Amino acid sequence: MDDSSKKHTDKKLKDETKVGHTQIYQSNNLADSKIQESETSNSNDCKMINRVIKKRYQIEGLVGHGGMCDVYRAKDLLLEAAGDSQPYVAIKLLQKEFHNQPDAARILIREARKTQRLSHPNIIRVYNFGVDQEDYYLIMEWLDGQTLDEIIKSHRPHGLPFKSALALLKQLLSALGYAHNNGVVHADLKPGNIMLARDGTIKIFDFGVSRALNLNADQYAADKPEETSPVSGFTPTYASPELLAGANPSIADDVFAFSCISYELLTSKHPFNRKPVNQAAKENIFPDKPKHVSILRWASLRKGLKFNIKQRTTDLATLEKDLTKSYINPTLSVCLTFALIASAGVTYQHLHQQVQQSQLDLASRQQIEQANRELLALNPQQFLPLLATITDQQAIPKQALLRQKQGLVINYYEKKIDNLLNNKGIAYPDYYAIQSLLQEVNRIYPDSYALALTAEDINQGWMSTVEALSQRLNTHLEQGRYQHSEDGDDIYTIYRDLMQVRTDFQFQPNQKSEQVFTQLFDNARDKLDVIKLASMIEAGEAFFGNSEQQQQRLAQANALKSAIQQMADYQQAKAKNQQIDFPYHAAELVYQHQFDDLQQRINNMNRIKSLDKLAKEVRSMAKQLPNDFSLLVQTRQRMANKYLRFSDYLLQKRRTKEASAVIKKAQDLMTQVQDARATAENA
Repeated sequence: MDDSSKKHTDKKLKDETKVGHTQIYQSNNLADSKIQESETSNSNDCKMINRVIKKRYQIEGLVGHGGMCDVYRAKDLLLEAAGDSQPYVAIKLLQKEFHNQPDAARILIREARKTQRLSHPNIIRVYNFGVDQEDYYLIMEWLDGQTLDEIIKSHRPHGLPFKSALALLKQLLSALGYAHNNGVVHADLKPGNIMLARDGTIKIFDFGVSRALNLNADQYAADKPEETSPVSGFTPTYASPELLAGANPSIADDVFAFSCISYELLTSKHPFNRKPVNQAAKENIFPDKPKHVSILRWASLRKGLKFNIKQRTTDLATLEKDLTKSYINPTLSVCLTFALIASAGVTYQHLHQQVQQSQLDLASRQQIEQANRELLALNPQQFLPLLATITDQQAIPKQALLRQKQGLVINYYEKKIDNLLNNKGIAYPDYYAIQSLLQEVNRIYPDSYALALTAEDINQGWMSTVEALSQRLNTHLEQGRYQHSEDGDDIYTIYRDLMQVRTDFQFQPNQKSEQVFTQLFDNARDKLDVIKLASMIEAGEAFFGNSEQQQQRLAQANALKSAIQQMADYQQAKAKNQQIDFPYHAAELVYQHQFDDLQQRINNMNRIKSLDKLAKEVRSMAKQLPNDFSLLVQTRQRMANKYLRFSDYLLQKRRTKEASAVIKKAQDLMTQVQDARATAENA
């Protein structure tokens, strides 16, 4: 490249970085073309177009597809109505095949909370998350720009000038340092996960979420090919040797990936020819020095790319210091040294005179200064209990101390809140304890914008968790799943969790849940399925007790509740071949209505075939009842009497043969009645 071309390239990148990237290759058109391409490639995704999430976010098109989630561009209808010219957001939706896997939704919710905690200008912002109908969603800021992949390709073959690349790398260092200080490792850092926005801001996305989802891919397998062929949640070409060897992700892995990205920005080439570092080590592939990087800076960057971790830079602060420090000409350095020595001599004399003049004053103030230093050195745990004893009349006023310690105190409370949010010992966070902590710190810093944002995020997370549990409970009720479950995935456990998360929440079953309950209850009642009726009474009292539609059913069932439960216990014991006495009184209450109906039908019958059919029904019922059951005995007696009346009629008509067959049926029934009465007398 000649000098004029090089100057043009440098000027172009300088303009892009400092002026606001007004010439970024029409990124909106690029995003729109991706949307159109995705819309035509998958008919299932077309069904999502124009879908409105939470009555606010209207989906416009698919922009990305991952192992468990799809990402769409959407329009915030609330912002549009307010006149915002850029009302766009990105929506990450859990794919359909994971809707019935509760842990997948928990991962998305937990990781959404983690990303929300990373409030940094160079990390993508997560606005909201929750569930809409059956769709678990995560709302993020819409990134308008180019990925570093595209930036690198557009500056081939020589890469970016050092100053231009450094402007981007400083932002990456700031974001990664912030995340690491908050205990989060990206573990999949690569140019494709970093966006350069139109205003020159670097944004890291898929921060933490991608890692968590990929690490759980084995549990929720969806056989979809990935372009980068990720291994256990990371991209091999940017993974450190330790990550490739199966070690747990650490800060050192992000430092290695950052070094690879730095080299690629400066050269437009991958340091190891796009091969994993363990393969590069076997093939003795080493990166060459970038042409427009000094030897000293190259030595620093090369330390971040070493194969051996003992020789490699694994600390971001060290790497940042080496990349950003100025290297002075040796001759100029010597001159500056002499000048500083001369200046220091004069300064020392002046300071020595001042110390002598103020020696007495310093001695008198020494005790006060020591007390101030001790007060200023207190950490939040030591400082907060003393807060009530500090007054504005002290050497350091209370308000000044509060201002000086604001960042430390707020960070202290945020860590306590994080511990509650990420407590693995409980299924869902204790939002009431979190709310109490927020009230405590708000009394100290009532005007803190950061605390206001934190409170808003917590409330959104709280509401989303309640909505997710409520939706899950309705899903079980819609499917008629009323039984208790050993794994805790039942309506009673879910309801208990819901009440723990939000004690004042009034759960109301939806219309479909009521319809299913009505249908299943009436069916179980008509069939005298006492086991099912017992479970439905329990579910009805718990969830449908306030429903006018169900009150009459439940009232009738409750009148027989004890009897139904006794019959259910008897049938369950009998199914397990356990010895148990038949609950005669309970059975009479449960079966009374059905036997009354049978006896009424017997009285109204005028055909032998109809009576034969009814006798078959009675024989089927008798299999579940003892022969001496009073209602069964009475019914058999009525049937025998009815057969005898039919036989009298046949004899009158001189149809002797038919009459004889009917009499035989009556005699069989009478024999059963007599045997039953004999059994009852002997008992």
